[in-house]
Amino acid sequence: MENENNESTEKEDKEKEKVKAYLDKASEHKKAPVAKDLVTLKHVETKKQEISPEARDLAQTLKERYLEYDQFERLSNDEITILETFMGKRLFLERIAIIANQSRMPLGIPGFKKAELKEIIEGLISKGYIESEIVGDKNVYFLTERGKYRVQ
Repeated sequence: MENENNESTEKEDKEKEKVKAYLDKASEHKKAPVAKDLVTLKHVETKKQEISPEARDLAQTLKERYLEYDQFERLSNDEITILETFMGKRLFLERIAIIANQSRMPLGIPGFKKAELKEIIEGLISKGYIESEIVGDKNVYFLTERGKYRVQ
């Protein structure tokens, strides 16, 4: 019985040595240098770029002109909705109302009334986005180049 005990402990010792040898072999790869240890970083001086007075004056002039132009360009959501209904077509007032109201009704927003729609379209005509012509006894509305550019 003692003989069997010795044999089993010898087998266990051999297994332990195999496992230890395997772990030692596996840990050798982990001792290899890491990339951050191989790289040396250098400090680099940076300088702020100076703006020339001419460029500053030009930027200020452009900003002022843009602000003047942008104030004229401010359109309400209703005006933008009406502009987007055209999509390059010539439309009667009734058709504009149908298309514009189709997007508003499902959202629970009340549709445009005829007078309200005419008022918005007149505002867009005065701003140069829409033009109108008389065909028969009705007005036909269409986008100007400026209106087409705004819709894009």
